[in-house]
Amino acid sequence: MRTPTGWFSWVAIALMLGEAGPASAQEVLKLGARETLTVSGFINATLFTDRQRFGGFGQGQNAEWAAQTELPTDKTFADGDIRNTRLSFDFRGEPVLGTWAPRGVVETDFFGGQDLPPFGDEQPRLRARLAYADLSNGRTTLRIGQYWSPIIAFPLGYGAVGMVGWRFPGVYFYRELVAPGGPASAQLQLAAFKGSGPPTPGEDALPINAIGNGEASGLPQLEARLNVGRKTEELRWNAYAVGHVDWKDTTGTGVKGDNLTAWGFEAGGNLAPGHLTLHGNYYYGKALGQQFAHITQQGNVRGWGAWGQAGYDFTPRWSLWGFFGIDDPDEHRFHDDNPALPPLARQVNRDVDGLLRFKAGRYALGLEWFRAMTQWNTGKTQADQVALSVMYTL
Repeated sequence: MRTPTGWFSWVAIALMLGEAGPASAQEVLKLGARETLTVSGFINATLFTDRQRFGGFGQGQNAEWAAQTELPTDKTFADGDIRNTRLSFDFRGEPVLGTWAPRGVVETDFFGGQDLPPFGDEQPRLRARLAYADLSNGRTTLRIGQYWSPIIAFPLGYGAVGMVGWRFPGVYFYRELVAPGGPASAQLQLAAFKGSGPPTPGEDALPINAIGNGEASGLPQLEARLNVGRKTEELRWNAYAVGHVDWKDTTGTGVKGDNLTAWGFEAGGNLAPGHLTLHGNYYYGKALGQQFAHITQQGNVRGWGAWGQAGYDFTPRWSLWGFFGIDDPDEHRFHDDNPALPPLARQVNRDVDGLLRFKAGRYALGLEWFRAMTQWNTGKTQADQVALSVMYTL
C-alpha cells in the first residue's frame, strides 16, 4: 500500500521535517567515470497504543480511518512499527549531451507486506518506491520511470482526508520558468503515466495476470501542475495548482464498453513567516480512487477533501504542530450515478492530530495523539492512537 505510511509517520516524520522528504545530510560517494552516489533516507520507529482499531491499511504507521466495526470491550492494544524506514540511492553522472547530464534514483521502504504474529510482524518486507532516470540541463528535466504524480501534496492527509496522489511509471517533464538561485521560483510540470484502477469482474484473479480498468482503457493518466513561490529572510511561501484527467474501461478487457472519464483539481500551498509554518490543500474530483481520493474508494465516485496544518518552533529544538483534515465523497450522487450498486461504504472521514517534536541535529523524537472519525453507511466509528516516534536522518 501507499505507502500509506499513515498518520503517525506523516505527522511524526513530515511534521518533524516540515518538508516533503527527509532533510538529509546527503552523504556523497565518488564513483568511477566522474559519477557520484548520494545515499539518503531515514530510520523511523514508532511505539503506539491504540484504542479501537483503524481500518483500511492497518495500525501504527498505516493508520488512516476508523474501522467499520468497533470493539465492544477490551478496546486497547499496544504495538510497534518500523516499516516507514526509507533508503534512497541517487546516482549522478557528468554531462553527456552539451550541458545535459543523466541521473538515476532508486528509493525503497519496508511496506512490502508482513506476516502474522508472533514473528512475521517483526520482519516487514522490502519494497521499491521510486525508480527513475533523468536527463537535465539544470532548468529543464525529462524524467522517465516511476515517480510521484504531480497531484501529490505533502505532508499529511494521505488517502483519508484530502491528501491524494500515488507513484506511477510514466514520463515527467519539469521546466523552471524563473532562473534558479533567486528569491522567486516558478515551475511547470507535465506528466503522462500509466492508467490505473481495480480489475473488473472476470479478469484473472491472480495478481500477476490481473489488468486494472485504467490499464484496460489503453490511455494514460495526464496531469499538469504549476508551482510558484518566494523566499526571503522574513517569509517563505509557495502555492500550486494541479489538473488531472484519466480514463477507465469499466468492463475490462474482452468485453465491449465505453470508458469512464475521471478528472480532478487540486490547489494548496504553505506559508512560513518566522517561526510559524502553515500548510494546506483542497481537491475535488471524480473517480480518483487510484490516486487515494474519496477515502480510497474506487469507481464512479465524486467528492472533495481538504486539510490544514500549523506548526510553531518555540526553540530550535522544540515545536508544536496541529492538523485537521476531511475527505467527503458524495454518497447521494454516488447512489444516483450507480443505482445498481450498494451504498458507498465510507461516506466521510475526519482526522485530527497533535504532535510535540524534539529535534537535535539528525535525531528527532515526536509525541503524538491522533484520532480518526469515520462515517460509514452503517454508522459512525472512531479510533485513537497515542504514539512515540524516533527518527534518525541519514
